[in-house]
Amino acid sequence: MCWFGNRALPFAILVAATGAAIQKAIKSFGGQGKAIVLQEKHEQDFVHKADDGLANEDSISRLPDDLLSDVLSRLDLIEAVGTRILSRRWKNVCKVRSELHLDCLDMFRPNCSHDMGSHWVQFRFLEAVDQSLQLYSGQSITYLRISCCFMKEFEPKFTQWMQVVATLDVQELDLKFICSSLPLCQCAKSNMGELFPVSFRLLTAVATMKHLRLLACSLQPSFPTQFNSLEGLYLDLVHLSDGELPRMLSSCVNLQTLRLGFCKLTPKLSISGPCLQLKFLYVHSCPGLEEIDICAGNLITFSFFHNGPIKFSLCVPKLEDARITFTGNGSIPYFFGEVLKDCPKLKNLLFQTHSDKLQYTPGKMDMFSNLRTLYFVPGMRSPPDLLNVVPILEACPHLEEFRLQLLCRGFNEERGREWPPRRLGQLKEVEFNGFHGTVNEIHFATYLVKNAPALERLWIRSPYRFYCDDYHLETGGGWYRDERVDTLHEELMMQAVSSKLQVNIVRSPRTELRICGRE
Repeated sequence: MCWFGNRALPFAILVAATGAAIQKAIKSFGGQGKAIVLQEKHEQDFVHKADDGLANEDSISRLPDDLLSDVLSRLDLIEAVGTRILSRRWKNVCKVRSELHLDCLDMFRPNCSHDMGSHWVQFRFLEAVDQSLQLYSGQSITYLRISCCFMKEFEPKFTQWMQVVATLDVQELDLKFICSSLPLCQCAKSNMGELFPVSFRLLTAVATMKHLRLLACSLQPSFPTQFNSLEGLYLDLVHLSDGELPRMLSSCVNLQTLRLGFCKLTPKLSISGPCLQLKFLYVHSCPGLEEIDICAGNLITFSFFHNGPIKFSLCVPKLEDARITFTGNGSIPYFFGEVLKDCPKLKNLLFQTHSDKLQYTPGKMDMFSNLRTLYFVPGMRSPPDLLNVVPILEACPHLEEFRLQLLCRGFNEERGREWPPRRLGQLKEVEFNGFHGTVNEIHFATYLVKNAPALERLWIRSPYRFYCDDYHLETGGGWYRDERVDTLHEELMMQAVSSKLQVNIVRSPRTELRICGRE
């Protein structure tokens, strides 16, 4: 038996478990040479002294407080709890940590079913969390994450944890009730069964919290209560009862960021309130949604992704950045004609849709006078006529960057159309994805270079690009009609009015065909 700081521990547990874990944590620093040098210098001496039972203080404890705290933070949950009894000093050093991660993955093998694990292992994790929270009681923790996929069996324990968390001065709280490496979109399609119920009122007891993240739970109805400190609320795979979201918004008077991802909502989503300070709103892939009503005078950024038709009612006078995806017949004229008219300050827009036709005529020539960047991703059921894109560009007199990502079946080979001469005076950069070398596409590219005197870069790519859930950019296949592309460079350069233009034609994401430019 060897003694460390008035505590007796079996030698095998001390050296084999904790000592090995700490050495591994030190090595994980990689590029931090100071820790590696100290570890190499003292490793053999530490083990030798422990073996002989002669050490009153191990050599690793001689590390400076900040470095030792970093080492301990790299241990998993159980190892971190064990190290606190190695010396009188280590328990206090642990408290230096500003982030705390309590994850049930630390208790199980990666491929095990955690919620079906033995009760002994589950209770071991619960006890480790209890000890960790008690250790930091009264301390200031910047970020706290608790991840537990079998919490449904221990609901009173969660209530107890939140009562302790309320004493930690936590600023960011991340609660996960599912352990899966799958993307959220796949988790949403799987049968997760009954979700763990969480009372929003219970969370409001953490009076210092600024950001709250919830994953895979159901928010229970609660009486209105003030949550003045909360600035960011991020909900993924969360079921909200009827009327719960409006009550939450009325409670969080200083809320600036709201995310709803794969959440179960009512068919009509209303975001409004007389004291609403919301600036950033993200609504992604919420099933069953039919209508969204937003009245937010301070909203700057709005991101919306929905695989289906949707009805918008917007009152967002300060909106500057928007990413919008939805589908349905007539979606293009509806969006540009009805929805955007209520966004007078819009500067940057990404609009992705699947629709029946590409056709829209603006009500006035400078309808989108503040728009600087436009990413347009139309998925068409029939070959589109790109001449119908011209009125949209003409309604954006200050447009500087335009990206067209075309997804369609078939090809438009219509000839003899007259492309109107219109000046695109501010346009500097254009990217055309999904280009196949059809007559209609070549005419559109020619129209751009003939009417954009400030154009500096024109990228033409065969592979089409589109945005999936959470706006991750995906790249599909593509091909050119080579006999037309071979002469396209010369045709475009001959027609160009910009002396700075550089044309880049790329066959695939990795193979560039040719770059041609003017000096």
